[in-house]
Amino acid sequence: MKVVQASISESVTQNLATRILRGELTPGISLPGENELAVEYNVSRTSIRNAMATLAAKGLISTQAKKRSTVNAREQWNLLDMDVLNWLSTGKVDAQLVEQLMVTRLIFEPSVATLAALKANAHDLAAMEDALALMRRGETGADKAAFEAGDIAFHQALLRATHNPFLLSLGNALNAAMVLSFRQTLEEDLHQTKTAVDEHFLLFEAVRLRRIDEARTQMRSILLHAAQKNIWQDPPAFLENIL
Repeated sequence: MKVVQASISESVTQNLATRILRGELTPGISLPGENELAVEYNVSRTSIRNAMATLAAKGLISTQAKKRSTVNAREQWNLLDMDVLNWLSTGKVDAQLVEQLMVTRLIFEPSVATLAALKANAHDLAAMEDALALMRRGETGADKAAFEAGDIAFHQALLRATHNPFLLSLGNALNAAMVLSFRQTLEEDLHQTKTAVDEHFLLFEAVRLRRIDEARTQMRSILLHAAQKNIWQDPPAFLENIL
C-alpha cells in the first residue's frame, strides 16, 4: 500500500512541477489549497501534502503554515537537482535557460577536459572509445537514442577520467544537466551529427596523447558548435571575458 501511495504522490509532484517549469503556474501565484488539489487530482490529502513537501524541498514553491503555497521564481529553483533537470528535459525549455546552461557548460567542461588529459588511464580511454563507437553507430544508423547515449557516456567517461572525488560527487547533477543540454541542441537529421562525432574523436585523441591545451580548446569548440546550432549564431561578447 505504501508503494502505491508513493507512486501517486510522485505522479502529482511531477505534474505540478511540469506546470511550474513550463510557466503554466507563474512565479508568485498562490496554489490551490490541499483540499482543492486533492479534488482536482482525485487523490488523498496525504498525497498532496507529500507532493508539496517535495516541491518545496526542490525550491519550486514556498510553503508557510496556515497560508497557501506560492510558486517561486526561477532563481530559487534547485536547478542541479536530478528530478528538476529530468522534469525540464521532458519538454521544450525556454531559450534563456538553455543559454544559461550552455554558459555553465562552457565555464566548466573545458577544465574537465584539461584535467582528464592529465589523469586519464587506460580504463578511462577504453570507456571513451566505447562511447565514441556508440555515437558513430547512432549517427550512421540514424538512431537518436544510440547517439544520445553515446554522447552522454563520452562526457561521463571524461568526467570520471578526472579522478577528482569532488567532481565525481557532482557527477549525477552534471550528467542530468548535460542530458538537458543535448536534447536542446541535437539535430533532427542524425546524419548531420558526423561533425560532432569527429570533434569528439579529436578530443579523445587530445586526452589520449595528454595534449592539455588541445583538450581544453577542443572541448570549447564542441560546445560552441553545439550552441551555434540552436542557441547563438555568434557567441555573446561577454563569453570572451570568461573563456
